[in-house]
Order: sequence, then C-alpha cells, then structure tokens
Amino acid sequence: MIACKICEKECPPQCIYIIKSEDKKPDYMGKPQFYPAVFDIDISVCMSCQICVEVCPFEAIKMDKIYELSRRERFDALLQRKSELSKSNNYYHSIHPIEAAEVDAKLAEAAAKKKPAPPSAAPPAAPPAPAAPSI
Repeated sequence: MIACKICEKECPPQCIYIIKSEDKKPDYMGKPQFYPAVFDIDISVCMSCQICVEVCPFEAIKMDKIYELSRRERFDALLQRKSELSKSNNYYHSIHPIEAAEVDAKLAEAAAKKKPAPPSAAPPAAPPAPAAPSI
C-alpha cells in the first residue's frame, strides 16, 4: 500500500482515514514510497460506491465479495483497520481471477522495464597510444 491519500480525498462520505508514515519503504519497483501508518475505513458510513477503487493509481484497493459486515457493536467494530483490510494476492486471485491476472501482468511488465539491460560483451579495448617521437 502507498499513502498517496487520493482515495481519502475523493471518497464522497469521507469514510477513509489515512495517516502517512514518517519513513519510506520500497514499492514493487524499488522506489521509496510513504506507506500508510493508519488506513481505516468506517463501514458504517461507506456507501460502497467504489470511487476509491477507480481513483487509485496503484490499483491497491479492491472490492471484496463479502457484503455482510454488520456487527453487534455500533462504534469500534464498524471501523475496519489496515490489518483487517489487507488481503493477500492469492485472495485477490480467488475472487477476481481475470482482473488479478491482468494487474499482475501490468506490474511484471513495469518491473521488467525498470530493470537495467544486462551488460553485453566487454567494450572494445582502446587503441594503443601512439608512440612518442624520440629526439
């Protein structure tokens, strides 16, 4: 996850809460990025409009197929934290196999473009320096 905070800004009911980290971690490309120290969604306010999914430039937010999110408690239990929201890539493949394969292909392609080309044969040796004229 990257803490760009676009989803928080674009959310109509303002149910996403993000606090950026103080330090950076490398992303899938190896570029240092801020990550969310706090990423919470208040599901008592969320209207499941999926705007957060659409505006995410990193394709880090996906909608789940679990729709029964009711709880007996009214307040703290309806606030889903980063640990509850984080799912593995295998889980994403199980609920959206076609989309997951497309995203993985895009990420692999971007990572391959980022890698430097392997060095080819050794560069040709410099021609010998001309001999100094003798006097």
